[in-house]
Amino acid sequence: MLKTLLSIIIVSYFVSLSFSQETKLTLRDKVSGFSEKTAFIKNSENSVPPQIKKRKTVNSYFGAGYSFMIFTAKQMQDAFPALDTRSGSFLTDINLFFGFSIAQAVSLEIEPTILFTSNDKIIDYKLTTPVLGREYGHTVTNSLLALPLMLNVRFFPLYKLKTFARLFFIGGGAGAIWMKEENDIYYNDNPIGIYGNSDIFASQSSSQWQPMFRVVTGFTGSGGAFGFGGEVRYNIIPLTQVTSVPFATRQASNANSVDITLRFYFSL
Repeated sequence: MLKTLLSIIIVSYFVSLSFSQETKLTLRDKVSGFSEKTAFIKNSENSVPPQIKKRKTVNSYFGAGYSFMIFTAKQMQDAFPALDTRSGSFLTDINLFFGFSIAQAVSLEIEPTILFTSNDKIIDYKLTTPVLGREYGHTVTNSLLALPLMLNVRFFPLYKLKTFARLFFIGGGAGAIWMKEENDIYYNDNPIGIYGNSDIFASQSSSQWQPMFRVVTGFTGSGGAFGFGGEVRYNIIPLTQVTSVPFATRQASNANSVDITLRFYFSL
């Protein structure tokens, strides 16, 4: 009986010891896992936060404009008025542009343009050299097509202001222009455009390349994703004169013009 009791006590002791060791091992594992997680969190907190890259500002734009154009030379005004009230025809000047900033207050832009018009005005020309013995040429239709390509620079002197005045600019441009005039003409010896049976009729054209210069001032778009602006330009276009032919672009010494332009801007 005593041996049996002693055996039970000994077995109970080893079983309890075994459970105690297993429990201690389990707790140690859990504590160890918690310590590793805590260390990872602390290391994450102490690490340098990632740098967030700021988006680079691209100060560029594009858009389109329309110009109300007035030639300053009398021959060009007579043949191609800004508005012909008789027929309702007018000069159409549409320009596209793409620009970008090259300094804080300076922008550079490229501007291709198309200019065209036609009318049925009778324009009388006294020719310095007779054509087939006729001293006068009379146009019964007048057509003009011009393709200027300009490089413009704009300076914003008030760019530091917080008001609308910061959009004010002055500038200039240089480039080249191709001009083609195409007319229906009859020749006679009468200074007034009256058609007679002996007159000579012809359809003729004249084209030329010329340099082009510009001074301009106005306001650009609002600076947002979309805006509009207005400007006044003075274009300087010298012409090659040939006074022996009945064309306004040959009779006039220049095709200078004053333009009032409305522009629509889109930011990139």
